[in-house]
Amino acid sequence: MANIEMIDTSKIDDEKLVKKINRIDIGAKTISNIYDDLTYLILNNKIIAHNHEVQLKTIIEQRIEYFSTLATVKKIIITSDLDEKVVLNIDEKKISKLIDNLISNAIKYNKIDGTIQITLKNNFFTIEDSGKGISEKNIALMFDRYARFDKSVGGFGIGLNIVKLICREYNLDINITSELQKGTRVKVSW
Repeated sequence: MANIEMIDTSKIDDEKLVKKINRIDIGAKTISNIYDDLTYLILNNKIIAHNHEVQLKTIIEQRIEYFSTLATVKKIIITSDLDEKVVLNIDEKKISKLIDNLISNAIKYNKIDGTIQITLKNNFFTIEDSGKGISEKNIALMFDRYARFDKSVGGFGIGLNIVKLICREYNLDINITSELQKGTRVKVSW
């Protein structure tokens, strides 16, 4: 990942080479996220939280940038409306993991040329996508470990379980609303 980040693709004229580099970048980030998720699940009870005041706007912007290549490949436009003054006393790695899983799912289960809107206000943030949506009966089961409802998209069914564990640890409320073929809205509030 470090070597890929050092490559300035804007200076490369060969479009096929840029596409190959982007695929390597996506693959490396996918493996990194899976590794982080599995490590989190295995070590969850042993991870010592380092809570401090975290400016959520900065974290969300970093995570959007991290997933920009994946979004670009699917031609997904990510827009945001982020309040600068929102601060939480939380472990930075854990809130990043929570946001990563939600953005990753919004990209993974979105359509080509889709959209993602991320909003951050004083006591909540939302991630809305224009993707496949989730049936009402499956929404309640989404946080179960290994739950997967779309086998055509990669994943192990652990991301939302991690989100739920982090929400529970920090008394964050998470609410998912969805409509099939229209999209999904995830709201995390405190």
